Amino acid sequence: MMMCRILSSSVFYLRLHQSSMYGKMCRGITKFPILLNVENQRCIDINSNEVIPTRMAQSHAASVIRETLNRDDTSLPLMDSTNTEMISETFEIPSKFLRPSSIEDRTPLSFDQIPGPMIMKLWEKYWKYVPLFGTQLFSSLLINRFSQGRLTWNRNFTPITYFFNTYGCIVRLNGPLSGDIVMIHRPEHIEEVFKQEGDVPVRSGIDILEHYRLHYRKYRLAGAFSMQSSEWLELKEKVNKPFNKIDSKFFQKLETVTEDFINRIRQIRNRQDEVPHNFNEDITRWGSECFFTLVFDKKLGFIDSSGQNPTSEPAIFIDAITTAHKYLSRCETGFQIWRFFDTPFSKRLFSACDVIDGLLNKYIRQTQNTFRGRSPEDTSPILEKLLSSQRLHPDDISTLLMDIAILGVQAMTNCQAFLLYFLAKSPRVQKKLYEELVSLIPNPESPITENHLKDMPYLKACLKESLRLRPAFQYITRLLPNTICLHGYTVPKGTFVIMASQIMSQREENFEDPDKFRPERWLNNETDNDFQEYNYLPFGHGARSCLGRHMAEIQMSLLTAKLIREFKIEYNYADIGSYFYMMNIPDKPLRFRFIDRN
Repeated sequence: MMMCRILSSSVFYLRLHQSSMYGKMCRGITKFPILLNVENQRCIDINSNEVIPTRMAQSHAASVIRETLNRDDTSLPLMDSTNTEMISETFEIPSKFLRPSSIEDRTPLSFDQIPGPMIMKLWEKYWKYVPLFGTQLFSSLLINRFSQGRLTWNRNFTPITYFFNTYGCIVRLNGPLSGDIVMIHRPEHIEEVFKQEGDVPVRSGIDILEHYRLHYRKYRLAGAFSMQSSEWLELKEKVNKPFNKIDSKFFQKLETVTEDFINRIRQIRNRQDEVPHNFNEDITRWGSECFFTLVFDKKLGFIDSSGQNPTSEPAIFIDAITTAHKYLSRCETGFQIWRFFDTPFSKRLFSACDVIDGLLNKYIRQTQNTFRGRSPEDTSPILEKLLSSQRLHPDDISTLLMDIAILGVQAMTNCQAFLLYFLAKSPRVQKKLYEELVSLIPNPESPITENHLKDMPYLKACLKESLRLRPAFQYITRLLPNTICLHGYTVPKGTFVIMASQIMSQREENFEDPDKFRPERWLNNETDNDFQEYNYLPFGHGARSCLGRHMAEIQMSLLTAKLIREFKIEYNYADIGSYFYMMNIPDKPLRFRFIDRN
């Protein structure tokens, strides 16, 4: 028999054994145990054509080796324990004649090797030759060129989806103004970004709002959404507690606002129980009334008939935040020409922001005058808590509340609209949710409390599933504080990373039947995997997660519960998708039918 023993890292030695097995020579042996140690034995394949003996002691041993290795018969056992006669010789085989196993090169590829559209590199190279007044046209031409006209910016999420489908799960964009951008959407890559972001992560702000506060209004801070590093942490510490606790007194006031909204639905629906095409504005009015109730402890009458008067404060406020959101998106996207001179879009945005700022400051001053000298209580509105215990400057409070009004209220009301749509398209889910409500609160006249909402797992599952399909914001951004490796590529410090969280939460590898509205997935632990924490990020993650998450979830859960208890909701028109104006908004009218249950 022949046995291969590794005696050094570079040379193999074969030890020849000739044995008698039932009167026959052992032949056709093609596998040899590697005796690295007695306990761990493995076999390797050696092709006789690749084994060249370099030293043999006896000629008869050499002939036996050649005969044995060239035979194809592998039916005989490797060694017979009853064998008593052996001839043993040793010869060495240089390792260069053995076929090495493949070894994967783990060295990260360079940043320049990350795939992406070549036209963006040309854009960066020739940017200096583009005249300022031609940038918008130039931008449109380039975007249309590298996408063959398939992209529609600011209308949906097609651009980023297009990049992933074309270039893979990590894409690099060369930016002439904003530096390099890397886009990712897999949870393991997103985890790597969050793991090293530290206590003071940096994300993208809203440049036009920062410009409005610092240069137009001459405020000392850019606002909560645009704050970074230690400034953000200081603000978060001051506002986190007031924003994450709703006293029972204010919960009851939110329920009153919701009852007013239900009465409003009964007033505006037609004979077919269908609400008008501008029902999304009514949801915005409900969200704005909730905002003023929690912050100022004031009911401005957004839902009342008086609030429908175009000259009333509620109507002016609704028009202002709608206009601000519209032109905020247009100014923030594309080339920021407003940095050099006022544009029509920036003028309209600043005018709308002035209206919002003036109205908020009016009620801030009123609260200051009435609140002087008093200590805040648990039943105090959010503004009083901010003014007293947190020692925030009124200008800072104004910018914070404006961000909440323009971004937070709009985000919540759009998410509420999508939740009602998914429920309207899923009668089975509606029925199951209604049964949960009835089992917990049998009497339809009984109020819904915050404790009731905590005991409704299916309602929570419906909310989570809707936010998975239509989160308020479709991606999360970070500026890398350190160099990291993503998907085998080196991504240097200072790179701007876009994490496409909506695409991630709609992939088959993360969620079964990802396009379907299935709240049960959150009850049956169908989402368990190695990266579950990063599969679902509608409120962001870590230190820069949404400040108003708790308030938004409470308001949406309360409204949904009361609507489902009162009505069966239907929708009988074309499927509703989403436009992308800084956030997801419905792309069709919300022509729901609200049919009384009793």
